[in-house]
Order: sequence, then C-alpha cells, then structure tokens
Amino acid sequence: METIAGGVPLISLSILLPALSAVVIFFVREGWLKAIALTGAGLTFLLSLVVLYLFDYERTSSVQFYEEYTLLKELNVKLSLGLDGLSLLMYFLTTLVSLVAVLWSIRDRQISFRLREYFAVFLLTESFLIGVFASFDMLVFYVFYELTLIPMLFAIGVWGYKLRLYSAYKFFVYIFVSSLFLLLGIASVGVVHYKQFGNFSFSYFDLLKNSYTPGMEVFLFILFFIAFAVKTPLVPFHTWLPDAHGEAPTAGSVVLAAVLLKMGTYALLRFNVGLFPEATLKLMPFLVAIGIITIVYASWMTIVQNNIKRFVAYSSVSHMGFVVTAMFLLNMEGLRASVIEMFAHGMTSASLFMIAGFIYGRLHTFNMNNLRGSVKFMPVFAFIVAMTSFAAMGLPGGSSFWGKFLTVVAAKEYSYAIASLVITGAFFSAAYVLYMLKTLFLDVREESILMHFTDVRGFKLASFVLLMIPVLVIGFFPHIFFRMFEGSLSFILRNLLGLE
Repeated sequence: METIAGGVPLISLSILLPALSAVVIFFVREGWLKAIALTGAGLTFLLSLVVLYLFDYERTSSVQFYEEYTLLKELNVKLSLGLDGLSLLMYFLTTLVSLVAVLWSIRDRQISFRLREYFAVFLLTESFLIGVFASFDMLVFYVFYELTLIPMLFAIGVWGYKLRLYSAYKFFVYIFVSSLFLLLGIASVGVVHYKQFGNFSFSYFDLLKNSYTPGMEVFLFILFFIAFAVKTPLVPFHTWLPDAHGEAPTAGSVVLAAVLLKMGTYALLRFNVGLFPEATLKLMPFLVAIGIITIVYASWMTIVQNNIKRFVAYSSVSHMGFVVTAMFLLNMEGLRASVIEMFAHGMTSASLFMIAGFIYGRLHTFNMNNLRGSVKFMPVFAFIVAMTSFAAMGLPGGSSFWGKFLTVVAAKEYSYAIASLVITGAFFSAAYVLYMLKTLFLDVREESILMHFTDVRGFKLASFVLLMIPVLVIGFFPHIFFRMFEGSLSFILRNLLGLE
C-alpha cells in the first residue's frame, strides 16, 4: 500500500485545531465561548475542503498527506496519519457533522449550563474522531478509538435528559468492555508479526503481510468483530444505543449516530476484511445473516416505539444492518453500497435527530402520540422533514437510494433469496418512515396549539442546509463520491481475493 507524504501536515492540523479551540474556550470570557467553538469547528471543516481539493483522485488506493512520528521506539509504535479514499470520506463526514453539531448548539435552549465544558466536549470528540479515521498504526487507532468514549460519556451524562446517568453508564460499559477484545486482538497481531518478521510493528501496512493458521485467523477476526459489532451496533449488541440516543442532547445524538457508529463499520471494512481475508470469506454467510437479522429486527422495533428519539435510534440500527450486509457480500457493488450508505446515513440520521430536537423545543415531549400534526404550520421545517424522510427511505434522488439499490444488486449476484431478504428489509424501513410522516403530517390535533410555532430559522436552518446539500448531491451525482473511494475498495477486494 503506497504512502504519499504531503508538504504541510494537514491531518495533524485537523486534529490539533479543534483540540486547541477546546483549550482556548477555558481562557476566554463567557460571551466568546460560542464564537470560539464555531470558529474551531468551522476552520476544521474548511481545512477538510482544502484536503478534498488537493487529494489525488487518480490514486485513491494510496495513503496521501502521510505523516509519521515515532512514539515508542521499543515497540515500533508510530503516529502514522494519512488518508486514502475510504478514510477521506469519513474524515469529511466528521468535520461536516461536527460543524453542524456546534451550529445547532448555539441556539439550543436545552443547553443552558456549563457551556465551556459542553463545547469543549464536542471539539475534543471531533479531534479524536479524525484521529480514528486517519490512523494507520493499530495502537494509535485504539487510543483514539477509546478517547472518543470519554467526551460522549460526559455529553450524555451531564447534558442529557431524565435517565442520562443510567444511559451514560450503559454506553460506557458496553463500549469499554467490548474494546478489551479489540486490545487483545491488536496485541495478538503484533506478536504474530514479531514471530514472523523478528520485530514488533502495529503498522497497518506491515500487518497486511502477516499470515495466520486458519483457526488463529478466525479467532482474531472474532475478537475484532465483537468490538466493532458493539460499536456499530449489530443485533444482539445494540441495546445500549436506544438508551444513549433517547437521553443524549440533540447535538450528542447527531454526532453519535452520524459519525461514532461509522467507526464500527469503517473498522470492520478496514481491519476485519482487510487483515483477515480468509476468515472473512469463511464466515461470510453468518455475517450476511447477522446484517439481515439486524435490518428486519430493528425495523420492527422502530415501528413500535412511542419515543421519537428511540424511533430514530432503532432506525439507525436498521441502516447499519444494510451497511454490514452489503459489506460482507464481498463484491465490488456490495462494498460500494456499504461505504456510500455509511455517508448517506450520517446525513439523514443527523437530520432526523435534529428534527426530533426541534419538535421537542416546541412541544417539550418526544412522545409520538403528542407529536400528531406538529409540522403543519411550519412550511420550511415541513419541507426539511419530508426531504430527510424520503432520503432515509431510499427513494430515487435521495442519499440512501444508492446504498439500498446496490445492496440488492450485490445480493442478486449470489441468489435471489438473499436479494429478496434485502428487499424485504428495505420495505420495512420504508414502512416505519411512512408511519413517522403520517404522524407528523396527517394525524389531527388541536391546531390552536400549533399555529403560533415559529418556523426553523437562523443557526438551526443553517445546520439543516449543511446536511441537505450532500444528501441531494449523493442522490443525483453519486459518481462524485464513488470516485473518492473506488481505488481503496479495489485494493481491499484484490487483497481479499489474494490478487495482491
């Protein structure tokens, strides 16, 4: 795997900029807090646009803007940072969603105390997430992976709703315990490399050269899979997610659904499929089955929810089922579907949680029975709700269409039975979105309560617009995004089939 160094350390700057902004927040007057947070997130997003512009799209399988700094010489641990086509998309998703979360929080009336700590939490989360997607040393990846847990724990536990402490502890226990399996797996692959090559290395490029006995490879695959399946999350490891989303503040749910869940699916593709190709091929039927079960089960659970945040949370689990199903079909169309759906779901899930938060700001409830007809007298907001919902449903022109369509195409290469199961899952996902639209638009309630609602505007409208633009671009011009990660997926597929 080729690495291409960049002149200016753009990735390091992307990690440091929000972190430094988080530090500065503690040394300025309270009136400057929001401006500093917005500046830090905004500059990081602009830096990501620079990276997108400078990226060489003819060499997307190469790791570009590569930086390497030795951290622990004895174990050959290095801060190896860079972006290939796959991590570039996740990097851009992180900076965009982080900016949206800060924008949304500026006028969020639910956040009225400890503002320094609140904005610092989201800026630090952005730094750690960029570190996750840009790291090519497994130990450094693990450190960033674990660090993302801490600020999100505080976001839920301090600024969440009634059951915030229970949800925060559950979130912490699930993710932390599952990460111990990952740590054991990373240590194991490092030891294997030492035995085969005579030196320790946790570099992704070096670990690609490892060879394993069939039993050992399956064992290591399972260690990594448990950690990432909990993070994704897949059924039956999903139970922490509805609780975390149900009690998190709106911006916390936005970052959690749009980016943190993608850490799991990104890592499954990068490390499970990339490092353990023979185990992946052997376990493929079981992995596809887990993905389909996740789609169907989570769709059923979505429809029966009375809390709109838990409704959106379960819908996220269902969409992650599509990502994993497509990924482990192990053909190019499936890999394309998996990655484009990661990004598409990031946009739609963030928007859906903002919709729930906006309605809560008007009605002070998440109960679906009390939200009937709640968007009737807010035309701009109603348009955003409809647009987001149709995109999430997978209608043509929406961002999720290509992920679901290509998943069906990929499944059809194996059998019509698998394709039929995927189509059934897509039907259920459309059913629960239509149920939500029926509740918000068509059900009747006392209109005098709704007539005085102020339509969405200002920072909140800007947050929605930032998400809607890529939703439309993906829907109508998907080749722009496919171009980003096509080379990276080809590299992974060739490695999987033993052609490298």
